[in-house]
Amino acid sequence: MRLRTSRNIYNPVEHSRFIVRFDNNTDEQQERANKVIAHLNTVSSKALVDESVVFFKWVVLFPPTECNRHYAIRLLEYFHSRNMLLHKEHVANPTKQKTERYLVMFTMNDQIFTRTYNSVRELKADTGKKPSQLVRTPTQEAVCKILKHNLSEYDNTISE
Repeated sequence: MRLRTSRNIYNPVEHSRFIVRFDNNTDEQQERANKVIAHLNTVSSKALVDESVVFFKWVVLFPPTECNRHYAIRLLEYFHSRNMLLHKEHVANPTKQKTERYLVMFTMNDQIFTRTYNSVRELKADTGKKPSQLVRTPTQEAVCKILKHNLSEYDNTISE
């Protein structure tokens, strides 16, 4: 039995930082996924959208290993059944190139995160977009726009 400790795992059932130990047992991973799905079935539509973004962020930033791949696949299938994350076809995208070329900033709902991609193929696997459909923005301009947006939201919160 091989155990793998992961500090970065998607689990909306627990809201504190925790450690999950997976082994390569597919049944255990399915059971854990079913518990998460049962929880997701109880949340509101807006909360489900928020959870789909958190799940997407987890899959993109911390690609699943063989020890939690079935868990991630089952959850992705669940979100697909709810017509969410349809652009994300697979939980793991193999990297064929070693040179990091593209810094991508994802802005989804209130979540902002970045990832560096080695190829356009990898980027397309996560976003579902062709290179011509991607919005290219100079980094400084993108950061300024996000900061300005966050500052205006902060000002609105203070004035209320």
